[in-house]
Amino acid sequence: MTTTRPTTEAAIRAPEAPPASVFTPGGPIWRNGDFVRLWLSQVAGALGGGVSKLAMPLLALSLTGSPAEAGLIAAMQTFPFLVVGLFTGVIIDRVDRRRLLVACDIARVASVGSIPLAWVFGALTIPQMYVASFVQGAATALANLAQVSSLPRVVTRDQITTAQAFNQASQGIATVVGPALGALIVGLGATTTAGAAYGYAFDTSTYVLSVGALLTVATRLQAPRAPDAPGVTLVRKVFTDIGEAMRYLWRDGDLRGMMAMNFIQRSLLGPLAFSAVVLAQQSLGADTREVGWMLAASGVGGVVAASLAPTLRRHFQTWPLLVAIAFANAAGFALIAAAPGLAIAMAGMAIASGSEALIGIVQVAFRLAAIPDALQGRVNSTYRWVAYTGMTLGTAGAGFMLAEAGPRPTFWTAAGIMFALATTVMLIRSRPATIPAATTA
Repeated sequence: MTTTRPTTEAAIRAPEAPPASVFTPGGPIWRNGDFVRLWLSQVAGALGGGVSKLAMPLLALSLTGSPAEAGLIAAMQTFPFLVVGLFTGVIIDRVDRRRLLVACDIARVASVGSIPLAWVFGALTIPQMYVASFVQGAATALANLAQVSSLPRVVTRDQITTAQAFNQASQGIATVVGPALGALIVGLGATTTAGAAYGYAFDTSTYVLSVGALLTVATRLQAPRAPDAPGVTLVRKVFTDIGEAMRYLWRDGDLRGMMAMNFIQRSLLGPLAFSAVVLAQQSLGADTREVGWMLAASGVGGVVAASLAPTLRRHFQTWPLLVAIAFANAAGFALIAAAPGLAIAMAGMAIASGSEALIGIVQVAFRLAAIPDALQGRVNSTYRWVAYTGMTLGTAGAGFMLAEAGPRPTFWTAAGIMFALATTVMLIRSRPATIPAATTA
């Protein structure tokens, strides 16, 4: 984790080409029409995802009665990235990103929409939930990465942190409104299964709205790419692109260290919502409405974190900030584990989710400012491939731990690991650098 760039973060290398946006540099970001439309497409999908975040575990538990199998279904949303994650960056850097975003939304309409459709005809099965979760997860992972990789094309360099904070705020708002709305929608059903199917139907409609917003984005969402050398095969092109991204990450000490830290954090944060639903039902005796409140509290934490992120980024260096966030995350997990009632558990969820939001904003802003546009998709996809590996393993493992040990020991374990991680990184980063600070990779 040794620093290989100047200690002054303003010295991070500039993008190779200015964004091809009609936005006037220096103007307020909310007047940037293309950014707003790109952001609104994410807001629509995030709101629907907030509803299905409640509907999915409720539906899985109602159909299976098993936290372990429900955990595996939840893990299928991140598993696809393990299979194709390294190749998604090649796609994002080579194809029209706006068309790619639209295609991802269409895939989510088909997968998520199949759930209520199958329920109407009495044909809903567990294997279908696995498939729908897999497709939705693959499309969501690809869309999120394509959207983030597009940000430097529609905003100025000094607004990247603000733009990502907007992204994270939309996720937080959706997590506040989504579960509350989801609880209302699920409550309309005569059974939990019926209500969850209604929630999936609502989620489907939000992806349709997202497509409408994306079709109005005028800015080209990637810089012109240099042509490939003549005679190079497609397979060689793909693996050359992946290798270039891996070498870039490996040579950058900061990005390499953040990626390792992020792997552990995401393995603990991946199953947060699912584990919270199990704890609320099994340990706190919460009903569907109260489960929605608990998930909504996590959204409040995300919104607060997003509002604080630009200020924190201006006043604190990246690594000390990441260490502080990890300690806060450990405290959030501990509060959830020890919660005697719903209110304390909600506070723990707000802290843990706020920490998750800050991790994303700080690390993504750092990467977007550092990585050249031609490498954005590939480097970010490699980075996220590692993160999604942690999320998938963590979610699957949490499902089995919840079944064998229960929700409170699961959260205590997460708190202990997160505390150990924060302490380890703090000690490593406090060592004198073995490479002069002014040396670049």
